[in-house]
Amino acid sequence: MGSECAICAKHQGIGPLVGPVIFENELVVVTHRPLDQGSPVPGYLFVETRRHTPTVSTLTDAEAAAIGVAVTRAAHALQQELAPEFVFSAITGRSVAHFHQHVFARPIGTPPTIPWTDVDSWPDSPRITPTELAPLCARLSTHFSRR
Repeated sequence: MGSECAICAKHQGIGPLVGPVIFENELVVVTHRPLDQGSPVPGYLFVETRRHTPTVSTLTDAEAAAIGVAVTRAAHALQQELAPEFVFSAITGRSVAHFHQHVFARPIGTPPTIPWTDVDSWPDSPRITPTELAPLCARLSTHFSRR
């Protein structure tokens, strides 16, 4: 697949979805959401297959295993670095037909009226600047070589 897929393009460093890479290997890529997508809330990660494949049912066993490890490490990294109330993970696959799993932190103090899927809508949620994002991603990346 090529640039017609937004995630394939992202892996080539092209397009609006490009965010800081936290971890990558031959099967998966883990990135932080770009700060211009939604609100600039720290701790919103994507775990994606490097190969263009649309859904969980089309993953190879090796990809499924690599996704599982990457999601676990991403959740652990967010827990350690941001100390959130909770770390959520979801696979929706409705907007882009390239496998991607969301792993994101719900900050401490988030009101119960804020849906689990929408920390962006909380006006008092923590925000992160581009200057702060690079060091956060560097810290998050250290959790992928540990364990």
